[in-house]
Amino acid sequence: MTVKAVHPIHGKTFVITGVLSKTRREIAAEITKHGGIMTGSVTSKTDYLVIGQRFGNTKVSAAFRLGTYTITEEELREMFFENT
Repeated sequence: MTVKAVHPIHGKTFVITGVLSKTRREIAAEITKHGGIMTGSVTSKTDYLVIGQRFGNTKVSAAFRLGTYTITEEELREMFFENT
Protein backbone atom coordinates (compact mmCIF):
# COMPACT_ATOMS: atom_id res chain seq x y z
CA MET A 1 0.00 0.00 0.00
CA THR A 2 1.37 3.41 -1.00
CA VAL A 3 0.56 6.46 1.07
CA LYS A 4 0.65 9.78 -0.75
CA ALA A 5 2.01 12.70 1.26
CA VAL A 6 -0.32 15.63 1.81
CA HIS A 7 1.01 18.84 0.29
CA PRO A 8 1.88 21.59 2.82
CA ILE A 9 -0.59 23.94 1.12
CA HIS A 10 -3.46 21.44 1.48
CA GLY A 11 -6.24 22.88 3.65
CA LYS A 12 -4.51 26.26 4.12
CA THR A 13 -6.38 29.49 3.37
CA PHE A 14 -4.75 32.17 1.21
CA VAL A 15 -5.54 35.80 0.38
CA ILE A 16 -3.71 37.93 -2.22
CA THR A 17 -3.03 41.64 -2.08
CA GLY A 18 -1.21 43.74 -4.64
CA VAL A 19 -0.02 42.95 -8.15
CA LEU A 20 1.66 39.60 -8.83
CA SER A 21 3.42 38.27 -11.93
CA LYS A 22 0.31 36.26 -12.86
CA THR A 23 -3.37 37.05 -12.62
CA ARG A 24 -5.24 36.29 -9.42
CA ARG A 25 -7.17 33.61 -11.29
CA GLU A 26 -3.91 31.88 -12.32
CA ILE A 27 -2.47 32.08 -8.79
CA ALA A 28 -5.75 30.81 -7.32
CA ALA A 29 -5.71 27.86 -9.73
CA GLU A 30 -2.21 26.91 -8.57
CA ILE A 31 -3.21 27.17 -4.92
CA THR A 32 -6.35 25.08 -5.33
CA LYS A 33 -4.46 22.55 -7.47
CA HIS A 34 -2.32 21.88 -4.40
CA GLY A 35 -5.34 21.68 -2.08
CA GLY A 36 -5.31 25.25 -0.77
CA ILE A 37 -8.29 27.55 -0.37
CA MET A 38 -8.54 31.08 -1.82
CA THR A 39 -10.59 33.81 -0.19
CA GLY A 40 -10.92 37.53 -0.80
CA SER A 41 -10.41 38.99 2.65
CA VAL A 42 -8.20 38.39 5.66
CA THR A 43 -10.01 36.81 8.62
CA SER A 44 -8.97 34.84 11.68
CA LYS A 45 -9.14 31.73 9.46
CA THR A 46 -6.59 33.04 6.93
CA ASP A 47 -3.28 31.18 7.05
CA TYR A 48 -1.27 33.23 4.51
CA LEU A 49 -1.46 36.67 2.94
CA VAL A 50 0.49 36.78 -0.32
CA ILE A 51 1.83 40.30 -0.81
CA GLY A 52 2.59 41.60 -4.29
CA GLN A 53 3.69 44.97 -5.64
CA ARG A 54 1.60 48.09 -4.93
CA PHE A 55 -0.41 46.43 -2.16
CA GLY A 56 -3.00 48.20 -0.08
CA ASN A 57 -2.73 48.60 3.68
CA THR A 58 -6.15 47.19 4.63
CA LYS A 59 -5.34 43.49 4.14
CA VAL A 60 -1.79 43.88 5.45
CA SER A 61 -3.00 45.64 8.59
CA ALA A 62 -5.61 42.95 9.18
CA ALA A 63 -2.97 40.23 8.72
CA PHE A 64 -0.63 41.82 11.27
CA ARG A 65 -3.48 42.37 13.73
CA LEU A 66 -4.61 38.72 13.41
CA GLY A 67 -1.14 37.17 13.35
CA THR A 68 -1.51 35.87 9.78
CA TYR A 69 1.68 34.86 8.01
CA THR A 70 2.65 37.25 5.22
CA ILE A 71 4.63 35.83 2.31
CA THR A 72 5.90 37.00 -1.06
CA GLU A 73 4.96 35.48 -4.39
CA GLU A 74 8.38 33.82 -4.50
CA GLU A 75 7.79 32.19 -1.11
CA LEU A 76 4.41 30.96 -2.36
CA ARG A 77 6.06 29.41 -5.44
CA GLU A 78 8.58 27.64 -3.19
CA MET A 79 5.66 26.15 -1.26
CA PHE A 80 4.29 24.68 -4.51
CA PHE A 81 7.40 22.50 -4.83
CA GLU A 82 7.40 21.13 -1.27
CA ASN A 83 6.45 17.43 -1.09
CA THR A 84 6.12 17.06 -4.86
